[in-house]
Amino acid sequence: MLITLKKVSLLIVLFVFSFSFSQEKINVLLLGTYHFNNPGSDAVKNTERNILTPENQKDLDQITQSIISKFKPDQIFVESNFNKKDDLNNQYQLYLNNQYSKFTDTVKKPRYKRYYIEGETSQLAFRLAKRANINQIYPIDSLIEMRLDILKKEMYSKNETKVLFEKELAKMTQSSNRCMEKKSLRDVFICLNEKEDLAQNKGFYISVANKINSDGKYFGSNLVADWYKRNLIMYANIQNQLEPKTKNIFVLVGTGHAAIFKEFFENDENFNLIEVDDIL
Repeated sequence: MLITLKKVSLLIVLFVFSFSFSQEKINVLLLGTYHFNNPGSDAVKNTERNILTPENQKDLDQITQSIISKFKPDQIFVESNFNKKDDLNNQYQLYLNNQYSKFTDTVKKPRYKRYYIEGETSQLAFRLAKRANINQIYPIDSLIEMRLDILKKEMYSKNETKVLFEKELAKMTQSSNRCMEKKSLRDVFICLNEKEDLAQNKGFYISVANKINSDGKYFGSNLVADWYKRNLIMYANIQNQLEPKTKNIFVLVGTGHAAIFKEFFENDENFNLIEVDDIL
């Protein structure tokens, strides 16, 4: 009878251990970034920073090495069209084989060519994935249309909201460029991902955009709802592409998305959010 009890006790211990292991949280390194190719399509106009300079290339090498040595991601998620996953990974396979130019040489429009050569997906995510021996990249963007041009028009129809919009935009531009003027790319990233900077980015939608209510149509609230919807879908694309053995994930998105994702990850019991300055 004593032996049976011991066996039962051992089974209970093994079950508890197995259950706790299965419930282990996935570590997340969330990096909010400016767009390396700086297309100028965002409301906040960042100071130009050429990612192809020797200094910035050296910084990227150091950043990727630091992420690998301190974090070692199992999966990498990027702000790229979720519905074109095959295209993204075909490009990545060329990159792995040092043949990425075979793709970029076929891109004729200068704007798109610059995006594929200088963008953060190729410059940082591809570089990191290759050095971490990861064989594919996971896109997450839902590409829900955001009509900020209409929002601006609605704001400018009333002088009060026009002044508020321009004041808030000036603050965000000043904060962003304060970060962009840092000497090293590492310091740029740490600055962009500070709690106050991310909160300011998210705060624009709540304190400024949401109150736009021309003729009772709640255009501002609907736009903010679409912004959150886009981010929720992107977040779902992370949740639903996790591999069974994944322990660490790296998420590379624009700072606007990172501001929202930070809130999602902090409130999701399945994830453990790692501070950027602890890794870089």
